[in-house]
Amino acid sequence: MTITPFELNRRADFGTVQTVQNSDNGSMKKTFVKAFSLWYASKTRTLNQQYQIQGTALENTKVIIVRHNPKVEAIKAVQIGDVMYDLVSYSPDESNNYNTYDFVTLKRRA
Repeated sequence: MTITPFELNRRADFGTVQTVQNSDNGSMKKTFVKAFSLWYASKTRTLNQQYQIQGTALENTKVIIVRHNPKVEAIKAVQIGDVMYDLVSYSPDESNNYNTYDFVTLKRRA
């Protein structure tokens, strides 16, 4: 698969989820804490790939492609727009090529 840099035309925030106390009523809630942002491209799965992952932990996930960045390995959550995702799988391209891209599999938080 060949990706060109201009295909990375969407922005995602990478970070963690922390439990913080609501200052108004004292209740605890989970909040996304951004560490950094990266441009990404969406990867579309074929129908065959969709059928193969049915019934597995990868069902109902999406894959995004980012420029190779080792900081992604330590990340637990990704926010795209107002939607928060758990980072399920990180597949880095550690070749010595000039342009390398990592595949990041995300699952929407319930």
